[in-house]
Amino acid sequence: MNPNASFNDYNTDKLKINAVFTHPALLKAVALNMDIASMGEFYIYDKDGKEVKNHPLLKKFENPNPFQTKQQFLADYVLWNIIGTDYLYTVNKGEDSDYTKQYFLDSSKIEWSKEIEKNCDKIILSKGAEKEMLDQKIRYRYNDGTYIDIKLKDISIITDLTNGVGNWYKSPSRLDALYKVITNSEEALNATNVNLRYTAKFLVAGKHNPENYTDTPMGEDEKKSIDESMNKEGKSVYAVKSMVDIKRFVSDMRSLQLDEIYMNQYYIISSMLGINRELAEAYLKDGAKFNNKAVGLSQHITYTIQPKMNALANDRTKRFGLEEKGERVVISYDHLPVMQRDAKEQAEVTKINSETLLNYIDAGVELDEINELLDTKFTKLDYEKIRESKLQTSQEQGESNTDTEKE
Repeated sequence: MNPNASFNDYNTDKLKINAVFTHPALLKAVALNMDIASMGEFYIYDKDGKEVKNHPLLKKFENPNPFQTKQQFLADYVLWNIIGTDYLYTVNKGEDSDYTKQYFLDSSKIEWSKEIEKNCDKIILSKGAEKEMLDQKIRYRYNDGTYIDIKLKDISIITDLTNGVGNWYKSPSRLDALYKVITNSEEALNATNVNLRYTAKFLVAGKHNPENYTDTPMGEDEKKSIDESMNKEGKSVYAVKSMVDIKRFVSDMRSLQLDEIYMNQYYIISSMLGINRELAEAYLKDGAKFNNKAVGLSQHITYTIQPKMNALANDRTKRFGLEEKGERVVISYDHLPVMQRDAKEQAEVTKINSETLLNYIDAGVELDEINELLDTKFTKLDYEKIRESKLQTSQEQGESNTDTEKE
């Protein structure tokens, strides 16, 4: 009967991981981000922006290590990012080597040296100090107690929120702000369980008239007799000394609104993880409209998933030395039907804006005014290209019409 609020504690990475996999509302939201992220595709582009289709690194991304596929690798990236920080250990033996492996480390198994902990918030102002820091080692301990030591320079640290609040090697987690919400969702499920069990329990009371002194309350023997009689299978007629009143312990589950409480916690968790309400509802309700799901999914990929993937792609570009060649890694979702639909709509908008640009220029309107009216950033070079493209299209259409007339 303690009147104080009681909440779970998730102040370690191990507790956060356990929370993800034991709380349905949280797992639903986290799994949604993992599922969407895992649909990404790796590409490599050269300095001219052309795709390098047979780049040897692409195979390394398809199977980054002996235990995981590309989909599992990307899902892991999102999971550890939600926990707070990704520690991506890369054994780089060259593009053509079979011994180039990539592993996301379990942050709860990392043991930081006292030297690293002492300097975790200190600013580095020289190359020598930077090299000394990167040569520091962390200890990664396996379940059986054995361990390996890994240099910091071989680990890419990618944070979710920020690493600038006192520890360069670790970011706060969104789950730190959700512990009360997670606990409330758990309590809503617990309450549902308790009330469901009590819907099958009944309260049986004898009708006692306090004004009639000859009417004695129900005695222990009579209570025991009623209990035995009511629980006897196959019996339809019950004989009792006096009338009894029977009521359920829980008569109306709907009035408790426990499902609604649980759903509200799920929406709060989804919002914290960057999932818009349309998408959260669409993946929760079978009857959700397709348009709502498509719009919600495309927005979620654009504004939540893609920025995270850009961080991973940029890290891979640097880690494998592609910058020196003018190449870059890209993780894209443009191949998904929902994103192609957006691309088609954007192409139509671009076409309309281009035609409007030509009409305004022909009417003598200045380019700066046109950009302000259309909310665009057209340049004189863009105008010349659009004009040239339109003339070329007109000529091709004219030639086509001439050939048709001849036929």
